[in-house]
Amino acid sequence: MGLPVGDQGYSSSPASDPKNYIEAAYYDSFRAGFEQAFQQTESKLQPYFETETQDSEFQFFDRIGEAAAMTEDIGRYEVNPFSEIENNRRRLGLKDYELGKYVDEKDLKRVLTDPMNAYTQAMLASGKRKIDDIIIDAYFGTANAGKSGGTALTYVAGTTDEGSADISVGGNNAGSSNPITATGGIYTLGAATTEGVSVGSQFDGTAGGAAAGTGLTLAKLKGLRATMQRLEAIDQDTILNCFLTHKQLEDLLGIDEVINSDYAVRKSLAEGNVTTFMGYRFILTERLKLSTGAAGDERRVMVSTPKSLKMSVGTALKGDIWRDTSKKNIPYLYFKLCADASRMWGEVSGEIRCVEA
Repeated sequence: MGLPVGDQGYSSSPASDPKNYIEAAYYDSFRAGFEQAFQQTESKLQPYFETETQDSEFQFFDRIGEAAAMTEDIGRYEVNPFSEIENNRRRLGLKDYELGKYVDEKDLKRVLTDPMNAYTQAMLASGKRKIDDIIIDAYFGTANAGKSGGTALTYVAGTTDEGSADISVGGNNAGSSNPITATGGIYTLGAATTEGVSVGSQFDGTAGGAAAGTGLTLAKLKGLRATMQRLEAIDQDTILNCFLTHKQLEDLLGIDEVINSDYAVRKSLAEGNVTTFMGYRFILTERLKLSTGAAGDERRVMVSTPKSLKMSVGTALKGDIWRDTSKKNIPYLYFKLCADASRMWGEVSGEIRCVEA
């Protein structure tokens, strides 16, 4: 069993424990350097969502809903008006993740003194990928709602659902002023315990849709934005973050309105890159999941605003090092992360299903 370092009980005195000694100055340099390197790198997704700190097993975050409509005051000396405002909660727990690696003795000093060494960078990259995976899994996963977190709210489109020609809207976020009350036209209304907005792979802006699934199209972008506006989840000037892979970026570069300078200010085709268009900000990531139905070829492109999901961090990614006496006293690098996430507002938790040939 390895001996922890420094404040966790590791000997910092060569006289008291020369066998397991790592110079305190080197150890302090490693810890400080790792924290600096961590702060200078970011996951692809985390900066675009809300993040909170958590110091308990479970923590609740409140969602304040809409107030009732105002009524005309037509009397004198009447009773004070009273109305309830929906106060819904989401429960977040914490999960622990870890990663470790043995370090050759000849590399030890470089690892301890150089925070940008290859070992640390590889571990940091793994931690950042895990953060992205936590966010993606929670985005499409089950949200624990209610006073005690006992009400399960699932995403309106499941991972095995494929070939939809409609826009599916969760029954828990169907709107109020101009609600989607039933399945019909371009919409499919989900059960009361579902939330989110999912644009099907065969959606083309018309009822019935296309004969086959397509990639990222202008009709899908228009349809999702218009739906969120109908749900009063976004305003005209709201920028939606769209997380996509290289394949959807390639699809965008094939849309005339995107690459034609008559429609766009930036010359996307010349640059080979699309960063913004039609109120969307495009962020490239290769961590997005594919559907798991019979075809298994629909990429689940995420479209959201920061309040759609909340990430809760108990312990940010931290690195430690000690000698493992059970492995010939080899230096051992250890990294740990304690975090979880939950979908908060289904109205702005959208997805566009894109077929990848």
